[in-house]
Amino acid sequence: MNPEQKRPSWPARVVLGVLFVLLALFAMRQVASLDAGFHLSVGNSILAGDGWPETDRFTFTVNDHEYIDTSWGYQVSLALIERAFGAPGMVLFHVVLVLATFALLLFTVGLAAGDQPGLLPLLFLGVVAGEMRYEVRPELLSYFFLALVLYLLHRHAAGRSTPLWLLPMLFLVWANCHSLFVLGWVALACCLAGTWLRDRRLDRPLLGWVAASVGVALINPYGWKGVIFPFTLGTRLAESNVFAQGIGEFQSPFDLPITAARPFFPWAPILAYLALFAIVVLTLLPLLRGRRYFSFLLALPFLYLSAQMVRNLPLLVVVCLPGAAWGLASSKLLRHWARDERVTNVLRPAVVAIVALAAVLLGLRLYNDAYYVDARRNDRFGLAWNRRALPIDATDYLQHAGLTGRGLNHLNFGGWLMWAGGEPVFIDGRLEVIGEEFYGYYRNAFSSESGLEAAVRRYEIGWVIFPFKVARSLLQRLSSDPRWRLVYYDPMAVIFVRADRFRPEMTHDSVRALANPLSPVDLRALPGLDEPRIGPLRHRLAGLFTRQSYPDDSFGRGLFHYFRRSARRAAPFFADSVRESGGAYYEVYHNLGAALFRLGRDREARECFRIVVAEAPGNEKARERLEQLEERLGTR
Repeated sequence: MNPEQKRPSWPARVVLGVLFVLLALFAMRQVASLDAGFHLSVGNSILAGDGWPETDRFTFTVNDHEYIDTSWGYQVSLALIERAFGAPGMVLFHVVLVLATFALLLFTVGLAAGDQPGLLPLLFLGVVAGEMRYEVRPELLSYFFLALVLYLLHRHAAGRSTPLWLLPMLFLVWANCHSLFVLGWVALACCLAGTWLRDRRLDRPLLGWVAASVGVALINPYGWKGVIFPFTLGTRLAESNVFAQGIGEFQSPFDLPITAARPFFPWAPILAYLALFAIVVLTLLPLLRGRRYFSFLLALPFLYLSAQMVRNLPLLVVVCLPGAAWGLASSKLLRHWARDERVTNVLRPAVVAIVALAAVLLGLRLYNDAYYVDARRNDRFGLAWNRRALPIDATDYLQHAGLTGRGLNHLNFGGWLMWAGGEPVFIDGRLEVIGEEFYGYYRNAFSSESGLEAAVRRYEIGWVIFPFKVARSLLQRLSSDPRWRLVYYDPMAVIFVRADRFRPEMTHDSVRALANPLSPVDLRALPGLDEPRIGPLRHRLAGLFTRQSYPDDSFGRGLFHYFRRSARRAAPFFADSVRESGGAYYEVYHNLGAALFRLGRDREARECFRIVVAEAPGNEKARERLEQLEERLGTR
């Protein structure tokens, strides 16, 4: 920080501390990454002496595909951490990475100014905007390296003594940990161009270290192939790319497919990102006027990259937050306010108080899981494996039942099955290895009977495992296909076995229970129908003080039976979901109402849909069903 600049006030420093606590709470979430399993598998394989992968040895379908593993350093580190400290160690390692990245952002901002008027709200927006990626992922290591490289470059651009010799060392490690090291090259190029525009001469010392930083990337297990590999991933930016069409994290934050059928979405990070995006754009002109060409040039490519897909949102934060802070400080509006002591005396304390209050309230909701539950996300606060997102119980069943041989797995389950099951899988999330062609083949196998049977014949598939909530048509198809036998289900996963390989002892208790006689659904003392239900406001306030939970088990089992067109078995589970939650979640009433409608219990179904329409007026399906029931009952 410049000695001439005054230090932030003590309330501002306290709020900075609160924001870092909020950041830690965001990052301290249970391991739910679908990719964690394959990262551990590859890391363990390298540690076992199998060497760096050259072709894929982790699937039985594309084992002839080339595998250029630019993340091997991260994977080995993660495997060592998991061996020593388990899931808690993995979570805490990534918490440290996130905190260190934002600390570097603060140091970078402090290179040019002290008490930044817009720093606290910018930092709050940045913390929230990037939160969907604060989990066990190698890009967190890339964000840290990128923030460190940018700190060194901004320090050098400000004319301060800077150990530029660190740059090649950083890129040597980075290029062997994650493919996003090429973004650091973009930052180097912007710095060279920015200093040239400002000084009208080439920065030759920097140019030498830039050349070394580029050349050192060749020191990796794959040589030049490891250097050019990241550029092959650029095809995912195209809208026509099959991955972009089928995987949510590859969709643009400006074009999210939010419909009435998908009313829940993590709006907080998207809105924070949009606000930060607008601020960055608005501060481009002040940066130009202030001759901060490096920051201006840096913002252009990263604004574009962050706008292309949701997974890139943190890039805008890591790269553009310091420039946005400097741009705000030099903007005419803020400079005018800063000269007006009356405005300053009101505005600064108000901003500090608002950010502090927002951070505290959000932190409480994070700690109590209310933040995640209200968005219907599987994420949860804690240091364990996340059983809502990973097929932990289903994999345990596979091992105990002795289900061996080749199975067809959903892509979301591939990483976990690879690591916990210890066997090659059909497909996993290493899309750069799987390739567009085989990914299309996999989608066809899950979406059509002919595609599935072709995969069974080609790969001698004996069983299939998938999350039925995202593959309900497959659940319905296999449930009525005599070539398949249901042997296991839980609230998130199902397992079917080919009839010619089925043995009675394979059947799990959950499936044996399907033979039990049905009892009528009991709606007595049900919140919303027979008793008062918890209201939305009361429910949100409760999330500040008490741990929130979602009726995952009963609701998931109800969906399983409903998707199999068994309303009689689904309705009791949906009713249990209402009881367990006190009626806090209106979508449970929607499903209960749909099951009761199928059972001919029209009056009770009508009450369920009335609750849905009252809380979600835009739910067209519920409104149409309610109108239909009211006409049938003659109550309109």
